Amino acid sequence: MDNYHYVYHKETDEQAFRLQEGKFEGVVWNYSNVKLPIHDENGELLSPEEVESIPLTFEYEILYNKNGVVTEDNHKEFEFVIGDILMNVIEEGLEHDQITVDPENRNKDSEQLDS
Repeated sequence: MDNYHYVYHKETDEQAFRLQEGKFEGVVWNYSNVKLPIHDENGELLSPEEVESIPLTFEYEILYNKNGVVTEDNHKEFEFVIGDILMNVIEEGLEHDQITVDPENRNKDSEQLDS
């Protein structure tokens, strides 16, 4: 796992992430529209033990691209790195009861989880 830290914007106090080492060292980003579907296409609850993978989708904004290391040619690699970090953050949050999962099907509900 790439070494990352939480950072905060001095003026807005908005939380973001910064890679501390590796190919994308120094890049700062934040996540938005994180979705971890817990229902299949039929609306049935997915069992993590029974599925091969649960798709994670997210958007991100690069707040600081140190030395322009994230480019059009390697942005998919960067997305893979920060996707792994996001999964780690989610797993740690679940383990420490900082994140809860509501298994209720909200496919037709316009209410969304605030992040």
